[in-house]
Amino acid sequence: MTHRRTAGGCLCGHVRYELDPTNGVADYCHCRACRKATGGATVAWIQVPPAQFTVTAGRPSAYASSAGSQRWFCPRCGAHTHMSDRAGRSIGVTLGTLDDVDAVTPRGHGFDAVRPAWLCLADDLPRYPGPPPHDEP
Repeated sequence: MTHRRTAGGCLCGHVRYELDPTNGVADYCHCRACRKATGGATVAWIQVPPAQFTVTAGRPSAYASSAGSQRWFCPRCGAHTHMSDRAGRSIGVTLGTLDDVDAVTPRGHGFDAVRPAWLCLADDLPRYPGPPPHDEP
């Protein structure tokens, strides 16, 4: 099996990572926690198994954003790069931090019921009022 690795990092370049997006699940998240953590109206993610993600430079800092997850960010510039769940199921990487932002394409919308009313995304992707099925434990 051939794996295609892609790289990314924070705004200042201190934190760098590589990931293998093979069989990853990419979507938009409209939940309040993601909006607050990133400062954006929505965030696009890819979730991969931990074995498919490696921090290659720097040492990101963590914030326990809920009982079940940690959000990781650069301690120098503050850019949010990824999140992990305490159960060790997956790593969620923010697509905006990829060097090639077109390397991964979102395939759905999670928490669409709380998407800001003024955010209009004209696509035909599946929309889930809460977590998408792949996010549920």
